[in-house]
Amino acid sequence: MASTFSTRLKIELIGSGEQSNSWGNTTNNNFSQSIEQSIAGVYTKNLGASSSPYVLTTNNGPQTQANNEARQAAIVFTGHASDFIVQFPAVEKLYFLRNASSSNKITARLGGSGNTFVINPGRNVFISTDGTNWYEIQTQGSDWLTKSGAYTAFAGDKIFVNTSGGAVTITLPATAAVGDEIRFNDVANNFDTHNLTVARNSHKIDGATSDLTVATEGAGFALVYSGATFGWKLLEK
Repeated sequence: MASTFSTRLKIELIGSGEQSNSWGNTTNNNFSQSIEQSIAGVYTKNLGASSSPYVLTTNNGPQTQANNEARQAAIVFTGHASDFIVQFPAVEKLYFLRNASSSNKITARLGGSGNTFVINPGRNVFISTDGTNWYEIQTQGSDWLTKSGAYTAFAGDKIFVNTSGGAVTITLPATAAVGDEIRFNDVANNFDTHNLTVARNSHKIDGATSDLTVATEGAGFALVYSGATFGWKLLEK
């Protein structure tokens, strides 16, 4: 009976009575490659030469990291010059994923048309899938960013805004979902001298169709998106 391969990690399952005098090699390779990669493998995928959507490799049995990318415990995505879709196999798995881009999103998609999860630029996420849906285990956007010039924010951003050198405009995302949050902090206590402008980017802010100007020294606040009627709402005033 020939070998078969496990559904999730593509580990080689030796058939009964097969691989006489060589089964040890297969077993060792399963441990040193298949299992080790799925538990501790950290793989950097440069998407610069790829087109979107990119389908992660899933070759059977012991393989190099490049030949079974989907098996890796952690994947760092680099090199994409635009927003990018990466297709994952629709099977149960835990992943640590990093989007190393400073400006372009990664959309993790299950299979050819399944559930998606968006990883914003510069973000790390710990997520799981049951083969049908993605579930976030670690919240993205946990790192604070420091901005002293114009910047377009992403959902989940926490931004130290430094206006020591002049007024700064932070533009809200062009698209928003109910519950999206963005935080702001006057890191240099200078908003009263050089204001922060939060540009609404076609969405309302606190029900108004105008940008938000912040001129309070030491201000710290958050905006949460409530929907099209009232738009972004202040959590602290």
